[in-house]
Order: sequence, then structure tokens, then C-alpha cells
Amino acid sequence: METFFDSRNHPKIRFTVVGARKSSLLEAILDTGFDGYLSLPISIAVTLGIELITIIPVEYADGRRSQELVFSVKVKLDGKKETVPATLTAGAETLAGTALLAKYELLVNFPRRKITLQKVQK
Repeated sequence: METFFDSRNHPKIRFTVVGARKSSLLEAILDTGFDGYLSLPISIAVTLGIELITIIPVEYADGRRSQELVFSVKVKLDGKKETVPATLTAGAETLAGTALLAKYELLVNFPRRKITLQKVQK
């Protein structure tokens, strides 16, 4: 798993996701305002062939409410595969939320453009 800043100064993580049809190396924005696991662009979800598992009600930061389709996707983190829920976005960016990173300590140093992501030992 690799962390880095992109050209627009977004902190990102690079990891592999696996669907029924294909696996893909993705770059996701580390989004600490998103409490889910993953939000995938529709085009990536279709290419991967991920499975719909449920529909949930959600409330966004601006107060809007909606229904979200939730899909099952396998993620390779630290050399291990884990199945996590993912929602879809019409946007172009993949988002990695706080649920995906719950087992990690995240330090982001914007002036030095350095990201440290370490698994927390219990």
C-alpha cells in the first residue's frame, strides 16, 4: 500500500481492488470526512464486476438525504484481501473513507507533502 500527494495536493493511497471480472490498481483520495469504506466511480465498478449487496439510507454533510447502492468489493491492503462495502459516485475520483482506515494511524504533513499510514498493533 502506497501513500502520496497528487499534483493537486490531494493525499492519496494506492491499492488493488478485486471484482468478479477484473482486478485493478486504484488511487483513492484519503477522505477523512467520509465515514464509509470506499466510494468508487461508476465506470470502475462496472469494469470490476462488483456485486450489489444492499441499499442504505445516507445523509450527506450538507443535510441532503438519499439512498445508496452498496456493493461488495475485495481490497488488498498490507498483502491481505479483505471484503468491504463500497458505494458509487458519478465523479471521477475514488474515495477511501475512515472505515477503510480504522485499523491505521494516519499522519498527514501538508507542508512536507508526507503521509504516514501505519497499522496499529492491539
